[in-house]
Amino acid sequence: MSNFCVRAIPTFQHTITVLNRRDGKGSPDRRDTWKKTVLDHCAWTQSRTQQAQGVEVSEGAEYLVRVPPSDEYRPYSAWKGDMEGFTFSPGDYVIKGEITEEVTAETVQSVVSQHRPDAFEVRLFRDNTGTGYLDHYRLEGV
Repeated sequence: MSNFCVRAIPTFQHTITVLNRRDGKGSPDRRDTWKKTVLDHCAWTQSRTQQAQGVEVSEGAEYLVRVPPSDEYRPYSAWKGDMEGFTFSPGDYVIKGEITEEVTAETVQSVVSQHRPDAFEVRLFRDNTGTGYLDHYRLEGV
C-alpha cells in the first residue's frame, strides 16, 4: 500500500482509498493485479438516484470524487509496467476513508461490498490538470 501527498485544496477534506487494477492481459504473469493507494485531501460527493419504469422504482447512488494533482500520478499506460505511484482507470474502485484489508484478485469484490455504500466502481475518469484553475483528477461512478 502507498500513501501519497497531494496538493491540498481547502474544500477537499476527505481521505479515499483507490484500488487500481492492472489488467492481466498486459502483465508479465497474465493475471489481474490490484494495488491499494490512500490519498488525502480529496472531495467526495455522493447522491441518491431513483429511476421509475412503469410501476417499478429502482434506487442507486452516483459518485463524484475530485483528487488534487500529484507528482505520483501516472497515466495507466505508463503505470501498468511497474505499478509505481497510482493511476485512475474505468474499472478501478474508490472507497471513502482508509481501508486496512489486503486486496487481491480473489478478495477485491468482497472488500468493496463490505464498504458500500461508501465505495464505487470508476466509470469515467477525466484529467482536469493543466487548466490553471482548480486543477484536479475527476472520477465518476456508480
